[in-house]
Amino acid sequence: MHYLQAFAGIMAAISVLLSAWLSHSKGTLSLIQVKNIETALLFAFIHSIAIFICVLLNRVNSHQRQDKLSVCAASLFTFGIVSFSGLITVKQFIAIGMLAKLTPLGGMAFALGWLVLGFASTKVERYVKDK
Repeated sequence: MHYLQAFAGIMAAISVLLSAWLSHSKGTLSLIQVKNIETALLFAFIHSIAIFICVLLNRVNSHQRQDKLSVCAASLFTFGIVSFSGLITVKQFIAIGMLAKLTPLGGMAFALGWLVLGFASTKVERYVKDK
């Protein structure tokens, strides 16, 4: 989980820094490019926070060997950040060809990650009630 936690921290910082750069880069990018990058950065930031939630759930569920659901959700969020947010941002600056086809898979990974995170959180509720 440490590598996912580090990835989330780095991506949250990159999201903030690129958003700051974007707010000062008026005129260098088209309005469509700005909107696409803003959307990608928002999704990256939100899902970086979701990875931290998965890490916390994993620690709460430490009574088990490893909470596989929270690790799975964090991995899906990580894939989504790279393939959705990353590729949308890169696509605004260079042609990425066939890699652009991964963008919808990143969106699906985000959705699946939230579903898995929902199931992972029910495990916490059961554990707390049993105590």
